[in-house]
Amino acid sequence: MPSAGGEKRTKMASADAGSKSPRRNLRSDERMDQMVDKAVALFARKGFALSTRELAQGLGVTQPLLYRYFPGKQALIDAVYDKVFMSRWKPEWETQLRDRSVPLESRLIDYFVDYSDAILRSEWVRIFLFAGLQDPTLNQRYLAMLHQRIFDVINDELRYECGVRRRPGGARLALEREVLWGFHSSFFYLGVRKWVYEMPVPDDVRPIIVARVRAFLHGVLAMHTR
Repeated sequence: MPSAGGEKRTKMASADAGSKSPRRNLRSDERMDQMVDKAVALFARKGFALSTRELAQGLGVTQPLLYRYFPGKQALIDAVYDKVFMSRWKPEWETQLRDRSVPLESRLIDYFVDYSDAILRSEWVRIFLFAGLQDPTLNQRYLAMLHQRIFDVINDELRYECGVRRRPGGARLALEREVLWGFHSSFFYLGVRKWVYEMPVPDDVRPIIVARVRAFLHGVLAMHTR
């Protein structure tokens, strides 16, 4: 016959086992998503200069398991790129910027409010900066898309606003892109101030966006008119 103490321990062990939910085995796609999410946080903290051994350790997996889902470090970086940058890109931005039934100032304000909401996140800003220092091909891919699908559209609309119907070439086109690039980058810099320099940035950036858009339009439309 079991002792009273032994019976008590047996009941407690059974109660503990029943209180814990059984561990669910992750599907292959779920495990991959989980690893990408952890990689986003890891790259945002430490950058891209990590060995596959350090990556596996940071993700909490073995190297063989890491290679099972990602054949190399670049494949994991590409997955992080898609997760952080491409998943937040909205194709409708281009359509909205071209909608001439809406005043240009309103279109620009709406775009920059939405775009800033998409990019002004710690992982977006820090990964973009780390990539620029350690793997600039990621930034180059993103910026090429930004120039083609946003910069050229905005500059076309600025010219249209001034009655210019033909896109220039050469030095003039390069100048237009440089002016817009400086303006567009100013919103990304808000994130740099907050998550890199650790300086205060207003929670509501809409008033900043409205003021900057109006100042930009005042100057750039005058430049186009001249």
